[in-house]
Amino acid sequence: MKIKLSLLALIFCLKFNFAQEIQLKIETEESSIKYKGDHLLHSWEGINNNVNGIAILNSKSNKIEKIAILIYVRDFDSGNSGRDAHSLEVLEALKYPEIRFYSESIKIVEDNVKFKGTFNFHGIKIEKELIGNMNRKNDIWKISGNFKLIPSDFGIKLPSFLSVKMKNLLDIDYSIALK
Repeated sequence: MKIKLSLLALIFCLKFNFAQEIQLKIETEESSIKYKGDHLLHSWEGINNNVNGIAILNSKSNKIEKIAILIYVRDFDSGNSGRDAHSLEVLEALKYPEIRFYSESIKIVEDNVKFKGTFNFHGIKIEKELIGNMNRKNDIWKISGNFKLIPSDFGIKLPSFLSVKMKNLLDIDYSIALK
C-alpha cells in the first residue's frame, strides 16, 4: 500500500512539474537572421536560414521564460561566394563556428518582448538587451526585431577594401518562429 501511494505521489509530482513547462522548438524553415554590413564604397547583406534552438514556455503564465538560439557562421549567404569565403576567414569560422544567444530574462508586455541575454560569438561572451515584437497564432509563436552588433567588441579584426575598413557596426534583423 505504501509503495502504491508513493508511486501515485511520484506520478502526481512529475505530472505537475511537466505541466508547468512546455518546450517550443525553432521552426527552421520559417526563421531567419539577416545582417547588413557597410563600407564606404558599398553595402551588403547576408542571410542565415538555418536557425536552431528552443524556448521554454510556462504553461500557467503562457509566457516564454527561456530561449536558446544557435546558428553557424558558415550558413550565412550574401549572394557572393567570394565575400562569404572571406567572411569565414575574417570570422575564423573553423575555430569559432557557432554564434549562440541565451536568455533567461524575458519580459513580455502585450505584443512586445525584451530579452536580456548573452551572445557567445568568436570566443567572447557579451550581455545584450534585445527588443522585439511577438505574436501567437494557434500553436506558433513569432518573434521579430532588429538590433546592432559591434564586431570589434567580439575581437573581430575588421576587413578593409582599398585601405578603408568596413564600418564597425552590423545591423541584424531576426525572425524566429517557435512551435
